[in-house]
Amino acid sequence: MRALLVAMVLCAMTDTALLATCFTDVLFRRISPAMRHHLGVPAPPDPLDPADRWGYRNVRTRLHRLLGLVDPSPLPKNRRLAHDRFVAMVELRRAGLSAAAWDERADRLAWFVNALLELSIRTLSRDVRRQWRGSVAVDATVVPAFARHDRRVTRRRKAEAPEVITHSVDPDADWYIRGDPDASAESGPSKASIWGFEASLVVTGADGDEEPGFPSLCIGMAPLHKPSHDPGGNAIRALASIHARGHPAGYLAGDRAYTSAKAENFQLPARALGYRLVLDYTRPQLGLQGDYHGMVLIEGAWYCPSIPEKLITATVDFEAKAIDEPTYLARLAERWRYQVLPKAGADDESHVRVRCPASEPSPVARCALKPKSLRLNAKSAPVRRVPLTVPVKTDVAAFPPKICTQQSITLPPEEGAKYVQELLYRSERWSTVYHTLRNGIEGFNGYVKDGNHEALDDPERRRIRGVAAQSVFVALLLMAANLRKIRTFMAELTAQKAGKLRRLPSRRRTRGLDTWLPDVNTAVGMVDPAVRPQPPPRTA
Repeated sequence: MRALLVAMVLCAMTDTALLATCFTDVLFRRISPAMRHHLGVPAPPDPLDPADRWGYRNVRTRLHRLLGLVDPSPLPKNRRLAHDRFVAMVELRRAGLSAAAWDERADRLAWFVNALLELSIRTLSRDVRRQWRGSVAVDATVVPAFARHDRRVTRRRKAEAPEVITHSVDPDADWYIRGDPDASAESGPSKASIWGFEASLVVTGADGDEEPGFPSLCIGMAPLHKPSHDPGGNAIRALASIHARGHPAGYLAGDRAYTSAKAENFQLPARALGYRLVLDYTRPQLGLQGDYHGMVLIEGAWYCPSIPEKLITATVDFEAKAIDEPTYLARLAERWRYQVLPKAGADDESHVRVRCPASEPSPVARCALKPKSLRLNAKSAPVRRVPLTVPVKTDVAAFPPKICTQQSITLPPEEGAKYVQELLYRSERWSTVYHTLRNGIEGFNGYVKDGNHEALDDPERRRIRGVAAQSVFVALLLMAANLRKIRTFMAELTAQKAGKLRRLPSRRRTRGLDTWLPDVNTAVGMVDPAVRPQPPPRTA
């Protein structure tokens, strides 16, 4: 088993396909006799000997034994089965193990794939690892399967469940649909759909404060799963593994799919692990998002109940092109002055005491519902500027909520948990952190799909089917991509410490377009061929 793992890692690191035949070739032909002796691999027979097949059978048997320990799926593979036969075989396979045994296999698979990633992270020195503050981005990327899709009856209505006639040879996969998620792909593959898995990856990044001193690496992943299946829960599985391995927690950026997840599946567990969320919103989620004891939740932050309506709908109006960008930025700056302030840090249960901007101590706004705040002027204001005068709304004045009648209230962590985030939405700091982390993980997805190296989106390089095999192979490819990034990073770091300047790239535009100007007059025979016309003068 140890020799097999060595062969799998070597194939991933040398841009070789992850196939049983390639593992056999590495063990019996590509490594040195000394290394083969060290791994306990016998000498291979002569290639013309009929017994040469025993090496491949040995590798294949041990590979499936390894995958059997971590395979959490009871679905039959490698055969296209009719629906009735498929259901019968699933029930038979599921009855062969208890529910606890299937769960244990899933836990083993999650541990194994993240242990492979951790091996690559540990090749960095402790000084370099400490440069990373714990900020990460989470994203899901498609992993095509080496299998044809199942054959289904075309749905007449979107609400109907698709009826499968013949199942795929890799039923753990499903349709990954690009663009419109309601598009129907049951009738067959299209340009916008891929039959495959989805990998939920967590990639390290900088928080935008300074130049990154740590490479962008995949530090955690969840086992492969069906596309668009529980994105929040799969992200938490990867984040929980990172936390269990002792890594720090910083900012956590995710796209709108994670904002739309249930709070109990993603946002609350992520905060419990110590992460500070930085999220984006879909158009229906913009503007007012909730309320609590009079406070209103607007795009991830709590505000005074008397905040003007035009400030609540500032982003909605901007997206609808009802206001221009300077007006939008001015309204955002004005909105942030109505923000509810923390009175103290969070307690052990993450409950926070908050107060309105006109409450004591140190009020920053004047409000008729807080008489002591009316004495506030520019000299006594903490920020030394004209204090905000809150225009109390009629309904708020008639029935003052708790935030207006008390100096402070307790805000529990579950209130507004789906949308609350660490930074003010669309602020300069939010834009820096969010786009830095998001660009990092999108760049890593493209990096690991390079066809000249890991080729993650090429299913022909990993043909063994099943969620266990594909999860292990993807983890090996991610580990190889990490090591490739680390080698480049350490080479640049060594050159910088040695004081060597990096060679600048050559000038891209060495010749102008007039170099290829055809000799039109000569071509039509109007002038002597010996007399070439001069090209037009080059402009600056």
